[in-house]
Amino acid sequence: MRFKLTCLALWGLILTSGSMASYGSQEIFGTLSNFDVYNETETEAHGAEIELEGVHPEDLIRTFPSNYDNESILEYQDGATFGTRITYTDYNFNSSGFLDPILNPPSTNGHTCVSTEGCEHFGFSLRGVQPTASRYYWLDVNDQRIGAMPVAVPVPTWSAVPGGQFRIRAEVEVPEPPEVIAQKPDSIWMKVFKTELDRPVDLMELMSNNGIVPEGVGELETEWELLEGGKKKAKEDNVPDGKFAIIRRYEYYEYTGQYDAENEPITLFLDPGDLIDPPAGELGQFISANMVAANLASLEEGDFDQDDDVDGVDFLSWQRGFQKRKKLEDGDANWDDTVDVDDLLIWQAQFGLGAPAAANVAVPEPTSAAMACLGCLALGLWSKRCQEPLS
Repeated sequence: MRFKLTCLALWGLILTSGSMASYGSQEIFGTLSNFDVYNETETEAHGAEIELEGVHPEDLIRTFPSNYDNESILEYQDGATFGTRITYTDYNFNSSGFLDPILNPPSTNGHTCVSTEGCEHFGFSLRGVQPTASRYYWLDVNDQRIGAMPVAVPVPTWSAVPGGQFRIRAEVEVPEPPEVIAQKPDSIWMKVFKTELDRPVDLMELMSNNGIVPEGVGELETEWELLEGGKKKAKEDNVPDGKFAIIRRYEYYEYTGQYDAENEPITLFLDPGDLIDPPAGELGQFISANMVAANLASLEEGDFDQDDDVDGVDFLSWQRGFQKRKKLEDGDANWDDTVDVDDLLIWQAQFGLGAPAAANVAVPEPTSAAMACLGCLALGLWSKRCQEPLS
């Protein structure tokens, strides 16, 4: 009887000491980008550089392991502008130590270049922030950038749209070089595929051969879009209930139509009553395929109330949902649509390891007696007598 009283009193104290953080807020916890790119310069490429403006190195969760012996991640400062450069050197895919130029390359599904000579596959995932600009460069034998213009691999900026139903916006813009130029950059064609998942995703999952990244025509969201140089292209989508990741695959192609004096495209595609496909003679060669995602829930396993830490309040979520419910907020840590002992063990492994809580809610940490109660639940030994009301 003493053991039962201690357990009930302790969890009652935790429950009344602070309110749970609201779940399902319109917030983006992290973004991911995995992309294929060919060496379409006229020079042998010995290395590569990804520049993420407005991002600190500590904002990077992980990068994709490319075919290079060395990777460096350094912060840079240029006046009031800062960012992170991810630099790859010492190419190791072949004995020559460099990528030969490839003209008129074939399209990829977004991951082919992991094992294809002449092109490369890169990736990065970020927590909490998004780059204000992203640029990609090939490096020559002296580890210097090849050309002033970056390779056209646009990375979308994700944002939640205020309002009733949860809507998410993906805004894409042709990347510009750091230097100010008189004319706008060249336009490019973009083809978009979209899908959603009922769980967040990791960078290493953004591979088009695992069924997560959309590929088929039946999953086509927007058949073609023309990204005009210097102009952003935004697309908003409703987020269905129970979805925690928005995944898109972008394919980019050169625009080979005419330009005016300021390098703006002259095309019938932008006239009222837009065409479905690019007009004849305006669709050029393939540039790259980029697989991106926005996580609408934290990847922190065991953080059921999504307040960026794993604590006793999360245990209460699991306790209420045990064998009765099947959602993240109810204690489903492994996203298998069941709240069971496996989820409890995940919570226990992550207990106290999360980041500081986003909301300043004071929650007492469970004591040894509380952990003993936890053990009872995990082993299925919480007897009927132990659950009877106190007399």
